[in-house]
Amino acid sequence: MILSGKNEENTSMEKAKQCLIAVLLGVFLTTTVLSGCGQSKKEVSQKGNHLTVYLWENRLMKNIAPYIQKQFPDQDIEFITGNNDTDLYSYFEEHGELPDIITVRRFSGADAQDLQPYLMDFCSYDVVSKYYSYALQYYKNSEDEIQWLPICGIPQTLIANKTLFDQYGIKIPKNYREYAQACQQFYDNGIKPYILDLAEDWSTQEVIQAGAIGEFTSLDGIKWRSSAESSADNIKFDAALWKRILSQTSTFLKDSHFTKDDISVDITTATETFLEGKAAMFHGYPALIQEFQKQMDAELIRIPFFSQTSDEAFINMTPSLNIAFNKDLEKNPEKLDIALDVLDCMISEEGQKRIADGSGVISLNTDVPTMMKDVSGLEKEIQDNSVYIRYSAQKSFAASLKVVYGLLSGEMDEEKAYDTLCSVMNSKATGEKTTVNFEHEYSILLNDKNGRDAASSILTTVRNENNIQLALAPYYYFTSSIYEGECSSNRVALMTAKNSDTPLYLAKINGKQVYELVGNYLADFDSDFYVTNKYELPIASGMKIIVKDKENGFSLKGIAVNEKKIDKEKEYSILLTDITMSILKKLYPECEITQLKDTTLSSAWAAAMSKGQQPSAPEDYIEVEK
Repeated sequence: MILSGKNEENTSMEKAKQCLIAVLLGVFLTTTVLSGCGQSKKEVSQKGNHLTVYLWENRLMKNIAPYIQKQFPDQDIEFITGNNDTDLYSYFEEHGELPDIITVRRFSGADAQDLQPYLMDFCSYDVVSKYYSYALQYYKNSEDEIQWLPICGIPQTLIANKTLFDQYGIKIPKNYREYAQACQQFYDNGIKPYILDLAEDWSTQEVIQAGAIGEFTSLDGIKWRSSAESSADNIKFDAALWKRILSQTSTFLKDSHFTKDDISVDITTATETFLEGKAAMFHGYPALIQEFQKQMDAELIRIPFFSQTSDEAFINMTPSLNIAFNKDLEKNPEKLDIALDVLDCMISEEGQKRIADGSGVISLNTDVPTMMKDVSGLEKEIQDNSVYIRYSAQKSFAASLKVVYGLLSGEMDEEKAYDTLCSVMNSKATGEKTTVNFEHEYSILLNDKNGRDAASSILTTVRNENNIQLALAPYYYFTSSIYEGECSSNRVALMTAKNSDTPLYLAKINGKQVYELVGNYLADFDSDFYVTNKYELPIASGMKIIVKDKENGFSLKGIAVNEKKIDKEKEYSILLTDITMSILKKLYPECEITQLKDTTLSSAWAAAMSKGQQPSAPEDYIEVEK
């Protein structure tokens, strides 16, 4: 984080500020580029070390996982989709199954307190020396250890429709005063100044931090943040600081002309409003503005977030992911070397581009130069290192949602908003009601037939609940083992990929079409997805698929239903997810496919378990022949 002084007349504070800024100089100035993953290939292990890597969303499974596997084709690395919640890994650890490598995006040190005894300290390893100091200042825990590392940053800014600004003769703002003036001018002309998806908690959280960014980057803000990140108990709030923050949040909402009607605006509505030219500004990352530019007959530009306490402006940076290692890796140096190779791949130039989904990446690795050269409009902020790292404690999202809604609805003044924020942030987890008492335990890891019992149980449960004969889904929608014993509704929900959930679809097709659907799923049929190793084999239900393991992939050898060869003339109902639906649609464009309204894989699974019933037993759904 770069500092922003709001009391410029205070000489001593200004000197302290300059000292801190000096520590951060040199960011983005390095010109050394990593070659490949940044180090030579190691000799392949002969001990069959199996490394489990949890990535917090499906996009990473498609972007970074294949790249790492290509770099280390002879290493046994299994990528599994996780969730953006450290409680998933607490659930694993409580059952003695903490993965080797874990990642989340929403993270603060306080969120991971219960995992602290089980995570490795990176301070003893060279990887820490590759990071800029400013990137790690909030990653030290109360024991002065660094157990989590950010991989790279994505710049979050305002996206402005410059064509609309020019059309109404409105000046592109260079500071907060000009921003407020521009919003008023658009409002007077019947144009919504700023559309924001305030129905989403990430946007309400951004409103507070971006609206009062000058306070968060002040010395008081930095001091509070350091304390909050390393807090082992209640987070202590600086009342004076936070009342200023909430006052500026309220001002930002009013100046932007948000009203209580904006509370219900979701991401789809906000996006459509901006794309249709009905709003002058939106927000987003470089990849989003590139996508919008292709769809709009208008010139789009980036605008940083402005401090209300000075003329400074900042990029609001979001780490693409935060990563931690299981401490047990240190018991196996050879396996630890593989894990460090994976990490080195992630922080390489190519790795960061894949993780951040584009070239607009703020590199935190001193060996990788800035990847912001093609991201125009932020040159001054990059040159001045005016980068603010988003605070993303889990409870801060719920707290922000309540506070922003309260301010917009008029139910809260700034004093009540402060009390509410403190209360939510320091709320204790109540004894959550047990949803189900699992009688059996099923693993998410591959069994000896290359099937995943937990995934099979979940998919079969959902299929049976909908009275459908067959089902086919990618492996990456299933995240967790099912452990014997009591399980809360929150942890039931974490067993499927909430962050990249999928709608469910129903089709009625004959056995020949089922065969072609499965066969094409296994083949290099879709540029967005194809099976490259045994860990990526699909999850089937109601049928058993027999596949042939070839040198360069897998091919379908047969399908059995009720232990008999599938009848290619018979019609079957089949449950599909987004990918399997899209493959069927490409194969048979005329095929009638119905979406199960308001139902996703995650919601269907959670709804079934909310009844207190036992999940369906796993099926013997796959057989791999050599």
